[in-house]
Amino acid sequence: MKKRLYLPRVEDKNSNMKMLKVSSYDDLVLSSMNILEPTLVDSSGNPREDVMQATDPVDLFIVPGLAFDKFGGRLGRSGGYYDMFLKNYQELIKKKNWKQPLLVALSYSVQIIENGRIPTTPYDVPVDALVTASGFIPISSVAFKYCH
Repeated sequence: MKKRLYLPRVEDKNSNMKMLKVSSYDDLVLSSMNILEPTLVDSSGNPREDVMQATDPVDLFIVPGLAFDKFGGRLGRSGGYYDMFLKNYQELIKKKNWKQPLLVALSYSVQIIENGRIPTTPYDVPVDALVTASGFIPISSVAFKYCH
């Protein structure tokens, strides 16, 4: 089975972000925020596939964060880009009757709050699992299914 890779591209300062399909490192350019992002068009000049227009569901999203708790709470950079994108994607999968993707955060162990919770709002989307150098830490029931 061939895998597809979608990477984020920030669209504006209103927390709008796209996930665009890439096939090589050459598809990336340095953004104004000094982050490598996909170009809007491929090397042939064709628009890149946006995950929101994909014909198949995504299995896994890797989401960033500054800190995490063991309840799925994630502290981002307060822009809301990932939370807004993930809410929109969740609406799409409901309409298409697709399976919920696994939301995983890569983390150093020092970024995980052992006791307590990260303050969240109703707009914050929790992660299903954390991955550290020590291994996979399942949080949600969806993530626990991947362990067995």
